[in-house]
Amino acid sequence: MEARTAWENRYRIGTPGRRQVWRRLAPYLLVLPAIAIIVGLVIYPLLFSVFSSLHVDDLLYPGIHTFIGFKNYSQVLSDPSFQLAARNTLVYFILASVGVLIIGMTIANWLHHIQPKWRAAFLTVVILPWAVPGVVTGLLWSFIYNPTSGILDGTLKALHLISQNIVWFNHPAMSLILITIALLWQICPLAAVILLAGMESIPPAIYEAASVDGCTSWRRLLSITLPLLRPALAIVLVQTAVLSIGIFDQVYVLTGYNPGTKSSVIQTYLYAFQNLNFGQGISAALLITLAISVMGYLYLRFIYREVSY
Repeated sequence: MEARTAWENRYRIGTPGRRQVWRRLAPYLLVLPAIAIIVGLVIYPLLFSVFSSLHVDDLLYPGIHTFIGFKNYSQVLSDPSFQLAARNTLVYFILASVGVLIIGMTIANWLHHIQPKWRAAFLTVVILPWAVPGVVTGLLWSFIYNPTSGILDGTLKALHLISQNIVWFNHPAMSLILITIALLWQICPLAAVILLAGMESIPPAIYEAASVDGCTSWRRLLSITLPLLRPALAIVLVQTAVLSIGIFDQVYVLTGYNPGTKSSVIQTYLYAFQNLNFGQGISAALLITLAISVMGYLYLRFIYREVSY
């Protein structure tokens, strides 16, 4: 009887302790699968990439894997081909950022002011280009820019603006603009939807009060709409930075490896898969990742603001 009582006391005393330990460990055990996925798919590849960028990683010399420090980075940064690709990427980034703000705001403002019963139909049409894969977008615009059967040359000849077909991609500056147009066609719809959601969240009473005070439409845009759209604008600009700095599909389909139009990502592809120098390729990829991260931080630091009504 005494042994049974002692066993029951130990059991009763131990149970709350075990439950308390389980309650403390349960949150960590529940998030453990997500942590394992993040470590396996993000952290480990990133650390391995950094490790590889600091070593010789050339498939032409598979037996050599020595530590060389930042030599891969210095070779990439001093390579004229990468410098030209970086300048092209900078052009894509600037043109895309300016274009997505102007076109995205215009489309969002137009959708915001049309009747609600028509908005869903127009919104469906507007968002379709964003759902098209990048390779398909490049093929579509290659047909448009085709000098013999393309819509662009045909339209300009019908309007008597040109007398003969023009090979647009023979002009480096024009090529950069045309590729950016194809990129904007794909990313502006999502930007417009994000900005439209931001506009819809602004209470109409604020605009009504501004109208009573005599504010013009332009003044309402500068003093009310844009300041209250700062969270949406930051998201749009970060998305644009990611897509424009990491542009590959459209450039590859439209112009291939043309030095005058290739982006930094295409140059990275050439390092790794054409020259089989994965050390330089990974170094270039990490530099691109760093550029995107810096731009994202600057946008979120100086543009993003929490708003309340």
